[in-house]
Amino acid sequence: MDIKNINQSLVSSRLNESNTSSPNKSAGAQNAPSSNVSADKVTLTQTSTQVMNLEKKAAASEVDNSAKIEALKEAIKDGSYQVNAEKVASKLIETEVLMAGQ
Repeated sequence: MDIKNINQSLVSSRLNESNTSSPNKSAGAQNAPSSNVSADKVTLTQTSTQVMNLEKKAAASEVDNSAKIEALKEAIKDGSYQVNAEKVASKLIETEVLMAGQ
């Protein structure tokens, strides 16, 4: 199905609805195409605009963590990697506080 046909059908049905919802119009005016077809409008909040800007900056930044990743893989593989439980717990609590909105 062609999306252009879907959009045209939607516009046509909206025009028909607006013509039938106005009983005070003359019969000739009902058959004429409406010139008051409104366009859809999207308004972004300041927060969503900031998020979009941050996403663009993140996509444009080049971070090379390959050396750090390889070192971590080796430490895990040879058993020398140590998990800092206090740091993990602290970050979990920090995340919970952020999610709770406090």
